[in-house]
Amino acid sequence: MQGQTKKDSLAYYSHIALSPQSPNDLDKAYQFFTAHYSKAKKENKKILILNDLYYLSSLNHKKGAYEASENHALAAIKILDSSPSSDYNTQLRKSLYTLLGILYYEQRNNPKALELYDRVLEITTNARDSAVVYNNISNIYKRDEDYENTKAQLVKAYALIPRLKDTLTIARIEDNLGFVYALLNNRKKDLPLMKSALNYRELAKDTLSLYTSHSHLAQYYYDVDSLQKASHHALKAKEFAAHINSPMYKHDALGMLTKLSSDTHAKAYKKLNDSLTKADKERASKDAFMKYDNAEFKRKALESQLKEAQQRTQSIIAIIVAASIALIAVLIYFILKSKHKKEKLQQVYDAESRISKQIHDEVANDVFQFMTKLESEALSNEHLIDELQDIYSKTRDISKEYSFIEGEGVFADTIKDLVLSFSDTSVRVLDKGRSDIAWETFSKMKRTTVYKVLQELLINMKKHSQASIAVLTFAKDGRKTIITYSDNGVGSDLNKSNGLQNVENRIESLNGSITFETERNKGFKTKIVI
Repeated sequence: MQGQTKKDSLAYYSHIALSPQSPNDLDKAYQFFTAHYSKAKKENKKILILNDLYYLSSLNHKKGAYEASENHALAAIKILDSSPSSDYNTQLRKSLYTLLGILYYEQRNNPKALELYDRVLEITTNARDSAVVYNNISNIYKRDEDYENTKAQLVKAYALIPRLKDTLTIARIEDNLGFVYALLNNRKKDLPLMKSALNYRELAKDTLSLYTSHSHLAQYYYDVDSLQKASHHALKAKEFAAHINSPMYKHDALGMLTKLSSDTHAKAYKKLNDSLTKADKERASKDAFMKYDNAEFKRKALESQLKEAQQRTQSIIAIIVAASIALIAVLIYFILKSKHKKEKLQQVYDAESRISKQIHDEVANDVFQFMTKLESEALSNEHLIDELQDIYSKTRDISKEYSFIEGEGVFADTIKDLVLSFSDTSVRVLDKGRSDIAWETFSKMKRTTVYKVLQELLINMKKHSQASIAVLTFAKDGRKTIITYSDNGVGSDLNKSNGLQNVENRIESLNGSITFETERNKGFKTKIVI
């Protein structure tokens, strides 16, 4: 029962997946992780899903199923890309990058393999991982027969051995460094290192790495023309390849044995097979990493789109905020300006009313009182009394000019009274359309302003125009009120006196417009739009 529990555990199958020791280990581990992955997906357990994908990728690699291995590795990386950073995720990412690097190396896609190994070095923080990467990079240079660079990478890894505790990692470094020394004909260092590695592996009883040692030793002895020893290690390599049931390793071991054979047909077959295998791998290398590139491209494109969308959104928000601030500022400006105009206009009216009252109460009344006193004293100087009467009339007129007390009746009647007050035997003042205007919609201040403007125009006419006819016309144009004034007076060159300037200022205070038109002997015209 205890043994059954062990074989059903995740740890047990993880071990045999990475280090198969018997013919059935790869198949058993593959079946276990396939079922375990399906269950983890149903339960949506992300950590288990990632773990299972890594082992399925590793198992497919050992079985020679490169495409399936690549698919599982890419699926895991895609999940990691959308997951928060953690020590476990970083370690798993290193393992997946390393596995993909080996996959592309075996498919002769050196640039992509080097790119993956460089990514591992960027995120690794321990000696063992760095040593493994240096070792893997050395394999790329070794296959291209760039043995100096191969040695340089392995020397980096060998320098890390004092910091390593894993004897199998030490064995891998020594075996590969010894083998490259053999390729460089360094007979003092090659065989001792390879034998040391074999010793470590035999002590660990690691079937998978023992295959590698015997494969290298077979090649070494073949190169030094020790064919008997080469055959011995080639048979050992075949034995271990069969023991772990790896088709890829069986193929390599049988290839070495065929090369050692004296049969000319076998050698010819080996040469042709090597050529075909190389061509297949070169074709496969064209598609290698394509899916990963596409996945990376889509991910980066999506990130770029999201960033662009965020930037566009931020820009739009910034524009809206800026436009809103500008609009509010403009509105506040016009509101304050309008308020200022109204306050200023109100101050003018208050001042005019005060002046009017002072003139009436202090000057006109005193004159009238003095005239009454003169009359009571029966003074005979009628000329003096007439002059005083004239002063009194002028004072009263000035008082009226600066005062306006709107009656309780309609504003149209107030305008009518104003028109009639300026009509006499010398000039006839007419008005037209005053009753068509909805004066009740005007504010009191606006009505007062209109009255003052009309009064100013009529006073100007009385003083300067010598007109016999003056006409005021009132009309509506949509929401606008149009008032026109014209007379048949002498006209003049347009020179805005204080009176006309006051008229213009009053109309502008209502945000209206006013135009003057006059020529000598052609009368005077004014158009007001409110």
